[in-house]
Amino acid sequence: MVSTSTMIKRLEGMLDTKDLTTWEQEFVHKLADVMRAGEVTQLTGAQVEKLDELHERHFG
Repeated sequence: MVSTSTMIKRLEGMLDTKDLTTWEQEFVHKLADVMRAGEVTQLTGAQVEKLDELHERHFG
């Protein structure tokens, strides 16, 4: 199982590509900000589900 922080870092590496939609890029930026603030454990269930979905689509 991949950690939440690892998933965010991997997706963050895709921000300068065209593989993520504008909405997905904004979402990953927000998650990266949360991660840097040390608040990953405060993500909502919906945010974690979307993160899992994005990560699986690109790295699964």
